[in-house]
Amino acid sequence: MRMIDALLAAGSVLVAPAALGAATLQVEDGDGSLEAEHYEIRSIQTPDGVEMEVGGLAVLPDGRLAVATRHGEIWMADDAVDDAPTFTRFAHGLHEPLGLAYRDGALYAAQRGELTRLRDPNGDGRADAYETIVAWPLDGNYHEYSYGPVFASDGSMFVTLNLGWIGHGASLSRWRGWTIRVTDDGTVEPFAVGMRSPAALALLPDGELFYAENQGDWVGSGFIAHVTRGGFYGNPAGLRWTDEPGSPLRLRVEDVPDTGEPRHEVAERVPVLALPAVWLPHGTLGISTSDILVDTTGGRFGPFGGQLFIGDQGRSNITRVFLEKVAGEYQGAAFPFRSGFSSGVLRLEWASDGSMIVGMTNRGWGSTGREPFGLQRLVWTGEVPFEALAVEARSDGFEITFTRPVDPVTANDPASYGVSSFTYHYRSEYGSPPIQEETHEVRGIHVSDDGTRVRLTLDRLRQGYVHQISLEGIRSADGLPLLHDTAYYTLNRIP
Repeated sequence: MRMIDALLAAGSVLVAPAALGAATLQVEDGDGSLEAEHYEIRSIQTPDGVEMEVGGLAVLPDGRLAVATRHGEIWMADDAVDDAPTFTRFAHGLHEPLGLAYRDGALYAAQRGELTRLRDPNGDGRADAYETIVAWPLDGNYHEYSYGPVFASDGSMFVTLNLGWIGHGASLSRWRGWTIRVTDDGTVEPFAVGMRSPAALALLPDGELFYAENQGDWVGSGFIAHVTRGGFYGNPAGLRWTDEPGSPLRLRVEDVPDTGEPRHEVAERVPVLALPAVWLPHGTLGISTSDILVDTTGGRFGPFGGQLFIGDQGRSNITRVFLEKVAGEYQGAAFPFRSGFSSGVLRLEWASDGSMIVGMTNRGWGSTGREPFGLQRLVWTGEVPFEALAVEARSDGFEITFTRPVDPVTANDPASYGVSSFTYHYRSEYGSPPIQEETHEVRGIHVSDDGTRVRLTLDRLRQGYVHQISLEGIRSADGLPLLHDTAYYTLNRIP
């Protein structure tokens, strides 16, 4: 089955945490007015006097919405699809919970120093039992955030642990910079290492685990990556613990070269170094990657079933990602999706009606949305936008699928397209500009009989590079321009 068809047919599950440790930056951005014709932002009224800086979201089976806040509280809204719900405080006294999940009558939250189960055995609407599943050491550094959990199918939980910050990322206490797997009895399995600020975790419908990373030292730009046991994801600070019992790899800090070469070139010499599945170009699609949400709505949110939506705190926006698997490696395309949220986007979750709940805070860093915090819902209006639905790699170019048939005149005109490629430094310095930029010539175009697919043949492809594909000249069969006319495809493998 082609990956796009598999994704469109997929169902099921996700709970994901959010991003902290983002760079302070104010960015002017559009208000999303054209986007609003297709996806409407609706504000959810929160209680007066409550600073509801969202740290986690979970929708319960009965339709209630649980909201964890950075200030250590969990609030319960009586209806996740009500724009003026009644809120009651369910729990308090937590230490900056940055994730929330529901399972079997209990809420689970990752605090700074522990994974906690919260239950309400007497049914009075308040948490009566706060149970520590597992605690982990803390150095006390302000940057030691903890995210999660996300439940695996066997009931175990994944949690990610942020590095500390001392002018560079530092693993000041055990397993910082790691993804850990925790069983219900508190057994900890160190699972993968190399995370810097691993702001979100998500399980795809096929059961594979992904995480979202923020730009910083050893991270040229934000990205999402497929997480496997024993993988190394780029920042070497956490490698100081690979001699500990249970570590799934033995790579050492000194084994990681600080040469500034592209990451895919270093991975040829350090094979355990994982490549991002999809790069999110810094300053273009966002500046502080936050959350991952898989479209499991069965078409109630539009035509993007099975695709991923990625939040961004600094830009107060959401990016859309199409994934495919080529030669065993995940890769795919990132597209702008929706801007104009009232504060920095940290959390995303599905309501029972298929609308997207967006939890926000600017946390003092600043964000395009000027409010300090907020809750909003993103609702599909029923109007399908004219968009590039998917970009798939081919041996000599790309095949682009559109949400509507294209105008054959503009689609067959080489001037309608622009393709270039670039990558980033892999180095200890903070971030990277695009490097090794080159342009590509469109050598051939084939439009499908139904007008929904365009096959582009290029002069060459560059394995390991981001390919920026501009579709500015394309029009739909009824004369519309694309709502968003640029895709960014991360090409880890050429078919």
